[in-house]
Amino acid sequence: MHDISDRPMDAAPRRRARRSTAEIRALILDAARFIFAERGFAGATTRHIAARAEVAEPLIFNNFGTKEALFTEAVIEPFNARFREFLAYSDTLPPDREERSMRYVQALYPFLRDHADLLLAMVKSRGDVDSAAIHGLDDYFTRAVARIRSQYGQAGLEFDVPPELMVRYGFGMLAGSVLLGDWFFPEGGPDAGVEEAVLARMLFKASAPKPI
Repeated sequence: MHDISDRPMDAAPRRRARRSTAEIRALILDAARFIFAERGFAGATTRHIAARAEVAEPLIFNNFGTKEALFTEAVIEPFNARFREFLAYSDTLPPDREERSMRYVQALYPFLRDHADLLLAMVKSRGDVDSAAIHGLDDYFTRAVARIRSQYGQAGLEFDVPPELMVRYGFGMLAGSVLLGDWFFPEGGPDAGVEEAVLARMLFKASAPKPI
């Protein structure tokens, strides 16, 4: 009969280190983005999210309250935060239209490309969540339209494309390029620099004033 002290140290059952609230929240948020992007809001369940995060399901409600609140924090808030940053940055952009188009693409397109899961989650959840919650994007549209109207008015130019449509379809071009990139280029698309330059040039052309 052996004394218990003779057992190797690693023979004792190991208990998982206690995780902090911040770690648990981060695990849940990462899992939620994945599941919402895969299944949409209606198709995702807190059970799916808990399994992906490897946490007990009640921890989701303890930390976020409801599935709706989790969707807002996991998907919508990162989007709104990026547009708040962009709106602050956009006030420093140069007046030259071509340069502004390039800076716009460089500021937003990499974010959309690196966070395609947010776009997928919103597209797949369309009609299931309140679209008004995505106020960062709407704030950008409002500010962008006002700025374009002011610039054209000061220069005595007329619009060839209504600015209310221009800013929305311009953003749609960036989002669509991310979401459908694999379809557009099944064998691999251009490098990031070329891609951004082409998108910026197209936006610049689209915002051209009406020919005199």
